[in-house]
Amino acid sequence: MKKELKYQYHIQLWGGFYNDNHKKKHGFEPGDYLFDTKEQREKYLNNLETISEKLNAKMLAYTKTEGFNCDTRTVLHRVTEFEDKLYYTERDLGINYPYDSAKYMIEWKWTPGCNDYPLGEDFEYDERQNEYNVHEWITGAFDSNEE
Repeated sequence: MKKELKYQYHIQLWGGFYNDNHKKKHGFEPGDYLFDTKEQREKYLNNLETISEKLNAKMLAYTKTEGFNCDTRTVLHRVTEFEDKLYYTERDLGINYPYDSAKYMIEWKWTPGCNDYPLGEDFEYDERQNEYNVHEWITGAFDSNEE
């Protein structure tokens, strides 16, 4: 199944603007939003910034990116071997997650026994944890530009 290449404008939103008190007043949700044009994205963001100012809702945080198929999820994958058995785990980083950040995550932050438990949370992982890794890879759409 081929996916059509579509140029998209993405914004990821989070921050204090979305705390429980402010959300009750404005009704918006944090997360990822996609737009067909840069103008649509800017109009949406400008509206949120206006609401943020009126409510004195500090910290409307966002990241803007654009590129082809920004809606594609970036996923870390790992196959771990232990006692002649293979275990597969994955970690979904969300849509349009940058490749360099995903690479850093898989090399330094997503490790067996830290926040990946391919052998179960009760298994006693030791400092030789990487000796168990058979294969790791990253899938996603990486041709995006961050503003």
